[in-house]
Amino acid sequence: MMVVAGRLEAAIAGPRAVAGASGLLAAFNEGGALSPLDVHAATVIARLWAESDQTVMLAAALAVRGTRIGHVCIRLESQREAMVIEGQPPEVVEALPWPDPEEWAAAVSASRMVGDGRGEEPLVLDGDRLYLERYYRYEERVVNLIGARAAARRTVLAPETRTVLDGLLRPLPDDGPNLQHAAAVNALTGKLTVVAGGPGTGKTYTMARMLAALAETSASFPRVALCAPTGKAAARLGEVIDELAAEAESPIVRERLETLQTGTIHRLLGWAWGRGRFAHHERNRLPHDIIVVDEMSMVSLPLAAKLMAAVQSDATLVLVGDPYQLESIEAGTVLADIVGPATLSSDPGRRGPVPGAPAIAGCVVVLERVHRFEEQGPIADFADAVRDGDPDRAVELLDRGVDDLHWVKDRTEAGFRRLRARVAERRARLVEAASVPGSEEEALACLGEMGVLCANRDGPGSVEQWRGEIENALDERFPGLRYRGEWYPGRPLMITRNDYNLGLYNGDIGVVVRAGEGVRVMFDRGGVRSFPPGHLGDHTTVHALTIHKSQGSQFDEVIVSLPLESSRLLTRELLYTAVTRASKKVTVVGPESVIRLGVERSVQRASGLRSRLWG
Repeated sequence: MMVVAGRLEAAIAGPRAVAGASGLLAAFNEGGALSPLDVHAATVIARLWAESDQTVMLAAALAVRGTRIGHVCIRLESQREAMVIEGQPPEVVEALPWPDPEEWAAAVSASRMVGDGRGEEPLVLDGDRLYLERYYRYEERVVNLIGARAAARRTVLAPETRTVLDGLLRPLPDDGPNLQHAAAVNALTGKLTVVAGGPGTGKTYTMARMLAALAETSASFPRVALCAPTGKAAARLGEVIDELAAEAESPIVRERLETLQTGTIHRLLGWAWGRGRFAHHERNRLPHDIIVVDEMSMVSLPLAAKLMAAVQSDATLVLVGDPYQLESIEAGTVLADIVGPATLSSDPGRRGPVPGAPAIAGCVVVLERVHRFEEQGPIADFADAVRDGDPDRAVELLDRGVDDLHWVKDRTEAGFRRLRARVAERRARLVEAASVPGSEEEALACLGEMGVLCANRDGPGSVEQWRGEIENALDERFPGLRYRGEWYPGRPLMITRNDYNLGLYNGDIGVVVRAGEGVRVMFDRGGVRSFPPGHLGDHTTVHALTIHKSQGSQFDEVIVSLPLESSRLLTRELLYTAVTRASKKVTVVGPESVIRLGVERSVQRASGLRSRLWG
């Protein structure tokens, strides 16, 4: 009775405590390692399969937890070392009652609810990797589909197409390897092409010109689908194609490019909310000859499996993205796993397939030459140091304090006060421009000059703290500005849900202006677009935004605001994504210890995809 009372007290004291849990599940739940969802799922699975071994139930709960935080599978032998409990020191993890690794592995292997993937068991053990059955099948499907495409025989590129492509993607001035040209040829001759590279390396540019070459030389233009995981990324891809069509001299090329439509992966596959599934799948394939997927780094393993299964076996699949950027919200690091060792060639100018690699190596092209900012400039060098996990080099570059790469170590120092005043002045200029009818384009230009990107939503250095500081400064500069209503001139806002009717997507940033016809909200979306405030759907004010939300955005200058203490959320992928949002200037705000830990910590999502593809 006292035990039950104690569990009830724990449940009342903390909503994460599960009153009915016992044994190892209770201990790991109370220690913060397992959520109620993890505990309940493992309990139900064990009950259905008549499993009473607590160590097996713990393994099942950890497998559920793994998919919840981005892992495709778990490795029992390394769980103790890999476990991180947000807000808790490593000693808390060590104090948990971990089973003996050998005995634990033996118990899991012998359990009736663990299989090899050929039966209906809810868990699958493949070597030392333990999967939920559903995720094992997703991974197996991706491995098989990619393997078949990589092994398919290549076609011969038509001479006239190669000639046009040679003109569109000319060799580099320094006679370096023309990897953009190689990527386009790969896409035109194979069933699978992966075009990887950092921001500004010309990934989308390359694919657009590949399509232009097809449009100019094909007797019958193929059926092409252009898609991305988010509406914002899909719209940006569409703008690139529209610009290319506008530049085309040939009416036929222009007409063919204008017929290309872009959309989200969910739209392409025909997501039906009422039925909770896609219209296109392995039994009802997509009708397209070429499918280009942009921003592939944001695609989860389940979505990748469903997309690849829906592509015709004789169609061409082109995956485009930056394997160093932030991973998908759901489980998996699909693009990074597919690119694999192709990013690790010793010659940074010729990164590509490694000797002795399997067939997939010939499908991967990694673009290295940066066109967004000066290739050897401090921003690019710092981004490289972060990407490569070199904290000494990163701190050394910040310490130099050059014009386009600055470091503010402490929010209490004079340098931060000057920075905050400069941010407030930029926002004041935005308000002034947005308050004058006819200055809409100037207001949008001001909006793109500076972005304040934060690792956290709350706490020191967070989105909420910056928003409060900026709005307080605006109140002092323009008394009563924000209190006249929500729609004050100069208010920057972000759309938080796709609106296909308006053509606005989650992540689109606009600004409120005072126009001739009254208050309007302006967006730079394939040209300046204007909407009455009442027409907009879900949105939020973005004087500052999280680094996650900044993906796909670009600013002249970026302020990267880090927390005072290290967080599991701060990784080199997060920092790299923030820095590469800038084209001209970066200021990093945060202590050296946090920067070092952030550069050292990489996203380590457990998955078998890379090893199964590359051996």
